[in-house]
Amino acid sequence: MRGLAMIMALVGGGSFTAIAAQENQTEVKRALIEQLRAPEAMRRRDALLALSTFSDPTLLPVFQAAAQDSEAGVRAAAIMALGQLTPSREPAEWAEVIPLLVHAVRDSHPLVRRAAAWALGRMYDPQATSALREAARDSDATVRAAAVEALAEHRDETSLLERLQDKDAFVRRQAARALGQLRAQAAVAPLIARLGREKDPEVKRAIAWALGEIGDPQAAETLRTLSRSPDPYLSATAHEALRKVHARER
Repeated sequence: MRGLAMIMALVGGGSFTAIAAQENQTEVKRALIEQLRAPEAMRRRDALLALSTFSDPTLLPVFQAAAQDSEAGVRAAAIMALGQLTPSREPAEWAEVIPLLVHAVRDSHPLVRRAAAWALGRMYDPQATSALREAARDSDATVRAAAVEALAEHRDETSLLERLQDKDAFVRRQAARALGQLRAQAAVAPLIARLGREKDPEVKRAIAWALGEIGDPQAAETLRTLSRSPDPYLSATAHEALRKVHARER
């Protein structure tokens, strides 16, 4: 019943109340698939969101077809649904999905490109990685940020290091955090160098945090300097990062 309750919340009740009461998932799916023919884009999108809660691989063709919808919001919902299905499928089965997502990451609408970047992050395939590298240079900063998070899943340190120089502060922050999560030793010198010209306080804090996660002693002096920053949040982050560096030295 939890799945049906979620469907009720997403779709908003209406004609699905009686169906949900029957506790018949087959009927619910059939009704939602029928709703994909609705003229209103919002209803088609909500049907996809509801269908995605079933985690049913047999719905793959439905999501693939919906990814070609004329409305960006519907295409994005279909692509998110495809991404949610991938963990339940064997890597060999991704072959039919990856070309669609590679095409979607070049869609005219940034909402669709963001969704495609997220979905590609869940597919550990060279084609997916290559498409994400392209997305990391997208004209839209939110797409680049989504690609950075996905590239972290692919452990692509080279691309993440490149995004440390992004013109958008949020993208730089995401890149720094991703490098810290990966404990990328090769990132220590570039992170320290970035600090020397970084103006955004959030990015500085992300870099300090990342240096602590990596734990390389060569970052200790930089972190000591940051720990004396007048920015109390940066100072506290640097103090904690320095503690982690010293802990790894023992």
